[in-house]
Amino acid sequence: MKLYCHPISPYARKAMILARLKNIEVEELLPEKDGANGYKAGDNPLGKIPALEWQPQQFLFDSPVICQYLDQMQGPPILPTDTHMRFLNMWQHALGDGLSDAVYNYRQEIVRPQALHWDEMIMRHETAILKSVATLDHICDWLGGPWTYGNLAIICGLDYASYRAEHLKWQERAPKLAAWHSTFMDDPHYKDTLNHG
Repeated sequence: MKLYCHPISPYARKAMILARLKNIEVEELLPEKDGANGYKAGDNPLGKIPALEWQPQQFLFDSPVICQYLDQMQGPPILPTDTHMRFLNMWQHALGDGLSDAVYNYRQEIVRPQALHWDEMIMRHETAILKSVATLDHICDWLGGPWTYGNLAIICGLDYASYRAEHLKWQERAPKLAAWHSTFMDDPHYKDTLNHG
């Protein structure tokens, strides 16, 4: 299988980590990019990564779909089958992705020329980041470890916030969450996919 991805993308990184967790061999490829079409490979009309070639010339996207596919391929799934725990994990996964969305949208606003900055929208995305971090700090005891379907997206979202919204210093605002996050730093799957270069 081919996975079109880049670890800077928190959505792609989730799939990269999960493939390693499940010992699934995938060829990781960084597709070309152009301004109008986004990422050109992977047959995703949205121009986004990740995209997984799961059958010849057939592609899966977006990241939750890819993660659920990889999760059921090999070994026990990390997404629980129990209804309550399943939806709790899916909710946590959505919150992690929502954090990444807010960071991405914030970044897109602030890289515009100063004259084109929309202050209200910048504040909207910054507020979403801070509220997400506060919520995660509050529910930190539920996040589990080492890897769950829910915290997979949360870890990737937090690292993306550290990279693209470093000035918000989420670790200082959420010390309990920061302590939980630090328990992953020696995990080989974490280290192998952490690349903000």
